[in-house]
Amino acid sequence: MRDVQARPGQLVQFHLKMDLPERLRAELEQATTELKAHMASWEYAFAMGGGRDGGRNHPVHQQTRARTEALHARCRDLKARLAEHEL
Repeated sequence: MRDVQARPGQLVQFHLKMDLPERLRAELEQATTELKAHMASWEYAFAMGGGRDGGRNHPVHQQTRARTEALHARCRDLKARLAEHEL
């Protein structure tokens, strides 16, 4: 009887594992879209552009570069997590 009671939990766990790659793909697609939109913005263009007067180090531009790195890191993390589940 104990074995029968353990099975539904195992089935639910198996079902969740099957849905996880799909959810990771959806999250990766959303994160990639957000990164592309960010990189197409004027804010990004000004932050990444060079300036001979040191304007590149302006706090607003530093925040933009930090956001860019955070978005890149999010995409890398999701790709790595997805790769683990596709083995």
